[in-house]
Amino acid sequence: MNFIQKHLLVVDDNPVNVELMLDLLDDHGFENVTGLSDPRQVLAHCERQLPALILLDIRMPHLDGYMVIEQLQQRFCSQTPPVIVLTAQIDHSTRRRALEMGVRDFLTKPFQHDEVLQRIRNTLRIENRYHERDQQAETLEHIVAKRTQALDEQTRTDPITELPNRHGLNRKLNEIRLANTGAGVLFLALDGYDDVIRLHGYPIAEKLLHHLGKRLQETLDKRHVLGIWGGSELLVISPSSIQGELPALAAQLLSCFDHDQEVEGFLLPLGARIGISAAEGIFDSERLVQMAALSLPNSPHIRVQCHSENLEARQRRHLHLQQAIRHAAERNELSLVFQPKLTLNSKRVIGAEALLRWEHPELGQISPGVFIPLTEASGDILAIGNWVLENAMSQAVAWRRDGVLDGEFNIAVNVAARQLSRKDFADQVLQRLERYRLPARFISLEVTESGLMSDINHARQQLAKLAEAGIAVAIDDFGTGHSSLAYLKTLPVSTLKIDRAFVMDLEKSPADRRLAEVITQLAHGYNCEVVAEGIEEDAQADLLLGMGCEIGQGFLYSRPLPAEEFVAWCDTWQAERIISVTESLDGPRPA
Repeated sequence: MNFIQKHLLVVDDNPVNVELMLDLLDDHGFENVTGLSDPRQVLAHCERQLPALILLDIRMPHLDGYMVIEQLQQRFCSQTPPVIVLTAQIDHSTRRRALEMGVRDFLTKPFQHDEVLQRIRNTLRIENRYHERDQQAETLEHIVAKRTQALDEQTRTDPITELPNRHGLNRKLNEIRLANTGAGVLFLALDGYDDVIRLHGYPIAEKLLHHLGKRLQETLDKRHVLGIWGGSELLVISPSSIQGELPALAAQLLSCFDHDQEVEGFLLPLGARIGISAAEGIFDSERLVQMAALSLPNSPHIRVQCHSENLEARQRRHLHLQQAIRHAAERNELSLVFQPKLTLNSKRVIGAEALLRWEHPELGQISPGVFIPLTEASGDILAIGNWVLENAMSQAVAWRRDGVLDGEFNIAVNVAARQLSRKDFADQVLQRLERYRLPARFISLEVTESGLMSDINHARQQLAKLAEAGIAVAIDDFGTGHSSLAYLKTLPVSTLKIDRAFVMDLEKSPADRRLAEVITQLAHGYNCEVVAEGIEEDAQADLLLGMGCEIGQGFLYSRPLPAEEFVAWCDTWQAERIISVTESLDGPRPA
């Protein structure tokens, strides 16, 4: 290994020694050697040009060799050049002190030329190895740092869209939080993305998400950060916390959904809803995102909604109710009430609809319109639906034992779409009937149009098995959903129910009267009877009877009643009906 180009510095207060060492090194090819006789000049020289090796005398005026080493170590620290001590003293204390200061070797005076050259070469060789090792360590450290940075970037980046993922978004939010400048968050939920996955598969869905990410990013300026929060949820972080600016930004984003997304030759429909939250100054990042997520609109008619305390209170109430309903049956908070069904011509009670009620110990009566959708969304409707069927059949058994049920009286039970989607639903209903030894005619089922259409083929199979066993099936709320002749022709349905929405304005609305007439005619065309819900006035009942509607229910006759009150009502109604019929035959009684 050639060290002749290395810069060497010789320091000795005796100029003769310096010249001898310079001549020796020059004779052996060293080309870059400097000699100094004044130790006070060493530091300045090293600052101009740091030598690869210093040959340093220990005993010198003004500054001895130890002091020179201390100066260099204070100035250059780990970069201090290696030192070979030149000394005529070889006592133990001198060696020990020099070695403690990091001296590499010793050259004793008078110098032996071969020994001097070998010790210099050895020291330079060792220092070169140290230097190479340091360079390798520095290179490795640089590679590791770069790789670590790349891995860290990967952990913060969504691989499909190359946008920040949840980890990256949280880091950005924390940066803004520490800056104490406030921020706004737009929580964007994609509607229809799951349909794309089902219809076209994940490769197309991923390309759609990548395409959409680019479109949304082009809509935003550099101040905003767009990222992927979940599978079909995106987040936009805005440096602005001004409420007026954030809805405008949301409208800007929603404009990207005005047209179908073109991906791989497909035109893919996709919708979006946006919840907005904002905070000034220092904020809780997790809380800010949560407020935006809570603000997501649930209505199809609202696309943007800002967070407010009232909104969050409603959302938290819904969450509380959703959790509370899960074990409501076990706590005996659920009950059934029964609303009578009557023939419109003779006013004879022929059945009842079993309706679910929930009495919360703290919140009181909870409307079915509130808690039923919550149970359907959470899946708890399956357990609650089983509870309703079980209790309705149990009540039917009790009424049959007490002689309340005659041959044509039946209890109608509402069935949710999730119940109907179970492959064993019909079998479970029939097994319950067998266990209770209850004839099928005493129970009927009511399903909504939307429940049927969620899986029409499966619904057809389940209902056919029930109808074959003698269980009547009614379509509830007819006229509010698809109202398609196609499915009516293929389903074993015995009854259509006119929704109360068309009954309440029957007297004033020609359109509602016409629709009720069409439903009645349609039902009769398929050999179905018609039940009208929500009858509250005699005039409504008369109009429906004139159209050919056979059965009615509503507050005109009775509100939904607990089982015992229902029986008492039936007794009273029957007695009044007999009196009414007698009077109509014999004429009015004398006053």
